[in-house]
Formats: sequence, C-alpha cells, structure tokens
Amino acid sequence: MQNIWRILSAAALLLAGLALADAQDSKTFTVTVSGVESVQIDTGNVPLTVDYATSSQCSVVDRFCAWYPTIIYSTNYTTNRKLVAKASTSDPILSVVLEKQAGYPDPFVPNWGSGSTPGTWAPGFSGNSLTLTTTDQDIVIGIQNGSNYAIAPIIKLVFASNPPQGSYTATVTFTIMAQ
Repeated sequence: MQNIWRILSAAALLLAGLALADAQDSKTFTVTVSGVESVQIDTGNVPLTVDYATSSQCSVVDRFCAWYPTIIYSTNYTTNRKLVAKASTSDPILSVVLEKQAGYPDPFVPNWGSGSTPGTWAPGFSGNSLTLTTTDQDIVIGIQNGSNYAIAPIIKLVFASNPPQGSYTATVTFTIMAQ
C-alpha cells in the first residue's frame, strides 16, 4: 500500500510541477511610428482663373500666364525622400513650365519651418526651367526629416502659338515619395 501512496504522491507532485510550469504570461508591446508627409501648393489670394487678354499675370506677347506659388512639403522620414511633379493640360497647345526664381534659388527652410535638410534641386532641374510632362519628374532630392520646407518656382502656362478663343486648363501635381 505504501508503494501505491508513493506512486500517487509522485504522480501528484509531477502533475503539480507541470501545472506550475504551464503558468506563465507574456505581453508584446508595439510602438508604431507612422510615416507622415504632406505637400501643399500655396498660391495665396491669387485667382487660379485669369483672362489671358487682360490679366497682369499673362503676357500675350510672350504667350504665357504665370503664378508664383510656394510649394510647402514635410516629412518625418530620416531617409532620403524626393519631391516630384507632373502636369496635364486640356490642349496640346498648352505646356506647363517650372522656372526658378532668383529670389529663391534653392529649396529652403522658411521661418515657420523646422529641420535642416530641405533637399537640393534634382539633376533634371539643374537649369533655370523644366517643362513638366504627364509623368512624375524629380524636382527636389535628398529631403529628410523636417516640416514646412519650401520651394518657390514660377509656374508658367505657356502657349505654343497664339491660342484660339476658348478655355484652357492645366493641372499640376506635386508629390513627396521615396527616393
């Protein structure tokens, strides 16, 4: 009988040990840092619709109309990002040209911005102007972690020849993305 009690006691201790070995808890804690990026085309109070013949924004002699926006962009990525642009027009007679302003020759950090790496002009925009196509073209490269960086190019809507009467539109899109 003692052997049976010993076997039962050993079995009970073994089961209790297994029960204790299975008593555990673990938690996984995760911190997600989301990629936050933005681009804004700030045109101020200037109207986006103008009359070609009478607006001071247009030159009938040189066949263009010009806007002077500030392109404001932000990213919290520490790796290189880039700002790209593309344009579409309602008629092949019209093209969209970005032109650098002498007063804002490079990407910069305005006094309301933060960060230290607003990027540099892309090799494809090394000259004073760039005609946009319907495909994304690099405008600024090497952008890193900062908010409210800016460029201030002139956006020109240029007619290839004297335009017939009508309405013409162009859509310009700036996007920040991985380099």
